[in-house]
Amino acid sequence: MFGLETLDALIGLMTVYFTFGIACTAIVEAISAWSNIRSKNLEMALKELFSGELAPNEQFISQFFAHPLIQSLSKGKNGLPSYIPPEIVGQVVESLVVGKSVMATLSAGVSSLPGTAENNRIKGILETVVMQTENDARQFRKAVAKQFDAVMDRASGWYKRKTQTITLIVAAVLVLSGNVDSIHIATVLATNPAAREKIVNIAQQTLTEAKKRAEEKTSNTPKTDVEQATEKGTDATAEYKRAVATFEATGLSFGWKDLPQNVWEYLAKAVGLLVTIFAVSLGGQFWFDTLQRVMQIRSTGPKPPEPDPPARKKK
Repeated sequence: MFGLETLDALIGLMTVYFTFGIACTAIVEAISAWSNIRSKNLEMALKELFSGELAPNEQFISQFFAHPLIQSLSKGKNGLPSYIPPEIVGQVVESLVVGKSVMATLSAGVSSLPGTAENNRIKGILETVVMQTENDARQFRKAVAKQFDAVMDRASGWYKRKTQTITLIVAAVLVLSGNVDSIHIATVLATNPAAREKIVNIAQQTLTEAKKRAEEKTSNTPKTDVEQATEKGTDATAEYKRAVATFEATGLSFGWKDLPQNVWEYLAKAVGLLVTIFAVSLGGQFWFDTLQRVMQIRSTGPKPPEPDPPARKKK
């Protein structure tokens, strides 16, 4: 099998990865929304940054989350925001340190924090910031915001590691439950022209539908956390059903019907499943971009050969 047949088989594999990748991404987003991973991750990062006391037996982080500016970004009285603008963090920290007295200065406010820099971490951090900004309120807010950004860079790494683990687990469950074997799929597509033709048509249709859904989501009005979580759960179910329908529409088998007969078949099955798990875990967006580029190559086709130059007439 050479040329266009090979490309079509590759498109078929990518289409399977794309559809299941979308389902995997939707399920992970639903899990993240329902378990409030983003807000919990933000809380953990802020607890590390603002570790210490604002007053005796009064934690700085508790008063930070209780501040009206932070509460305005939260859902309900006990809710936690999933995102806080850095400039808001600087304003809230200044407000907590200075207090209600309009005559108070930053240096005086930081000095009044209980304990010392050694046993009250936030006091040591803010003393350094006040010294670097020379007690200038505007520069103080900027410095706190910058420190918050640095902590959030680390928090983003924590979030990515968490979601990557969840993604691999979800991808493994989807692939293993459906017996989505890359080696088996490639073999079928290599030997079945009708399946290749169907999968190419499905690939184009799937890309078109994905573009429409993406446009609809960007035009929607903002929703609450609960509404977003419910919507993502519904999307996850719909995307999984769409992935299964796409898989079966090509004539490929889905599910565990025939078990391997010998050691080599078991090894081939294990490799095929592992390849699919890794591919699906890359997510729908990755395969959307890749499949779109490959489809453009297919539609363009090879360049026609240049015509031979006309022969010169002999004088």
